[in-house]
Amino acid sequence: MASIPKLSTLITWALYFIPIYLFVVDPLLRGFFPSLLPASDSKDDLFDETGGPGPGINLTDDTFISPEDGVPFECPDAEGYKVHLLSRTPLIIYIENFVSENEANRILETSLDKYTPSIVYDGQTERVDPTKRLSDRALLPRDDTVRCLEDRARAFQGWRPNLYIERMWAQRYNTSGHYRHHYDWAGSLARGGDRLSTFMVYLDADCEGGGTNFPRLKMPAGEGWCRFLECDRRQDGKEEEIEGITFKPIKGNAVFWENLRPDGTGYPETWHAAFPVTKGTKVGLNIWSWYQPKWKNR
Repeated sequence: MASIPKLSTLITWALYFIPIYLFVVDPLLRGFFPSLLPASDSKDDLFDETGGPGPGINLTDDTFISPEDGVPFECPDAEGYKVHLLSRTPLIIYIENFVSENEANRILETSLDKYTPSIVYDGQTERVDPTKRLSDRALLPRDDTVRCLEDRARAFQGWRPNLYIERMWAQRYNTSGHYRHHYDWAGSLARGGDRLSTFMVYLDADCEGGGTNFPRLKMPAGEGWCRFLECDRRQDGKEEEIEGITFKPIKGNAVFWENLRPDGTGYPETWHAAFPVTKGTKVGLNIWSWYQPKWKNR
């Protein structure tokens, strides 16, 4: 007859299992098997706007969030942009001229002396791992240009309640720079907050390669998309076909997508990567929108 494990053994197992469940099992369940999760009282329960604040990040922490603090700013370089709907579910929109030439150049100038190696986060620790992510990043100061982009990102999404623009980072990819496939969402909305949406903006594209690949999306019909997507789906001239779709880096343009379903689970279709730059330099700008819902008073 099998013996009962000692209490110390059970505690050790729990210490190992809890972080594995929180940061590995739970996100996978929410991303790929949402039907296996317990049903809530309402489909929109996680997006309730009437209760008290959620238990997520401290929304007064201006090292993570860019609060609407009433500081005046001007947007002299703002120009009109064009939108092209690529997908409704998940919502993916391609935006021409989202950032003007002057705005892009201003950010490139202000970020120049601020770059440090980009990190990866595994749910517990931050580390530099060039096998997964090889680039440099720069935290941008909240000058008029950055505040204008924050305002533009809020307006684009309809000034949604409980949506907060994260501090912006410029991402520089030199030759061989890349970021392997990953999600921007973490499956953490039920525990307090998560990234509802992403703008991937191209600030500089003096490069070859460096496309943004979504292997789980289908190539849209219409030759017009070849202006923005790699229609020759062979990589480096090889016969092996690239999966999904790949956006070309084009200065000033952006890709917007929603990361989360209405029930708070992540879209697996948003699995994406930055393909290696084969020549030159690409600089991108991440504009992430953090959604921290209010929780119902019970």
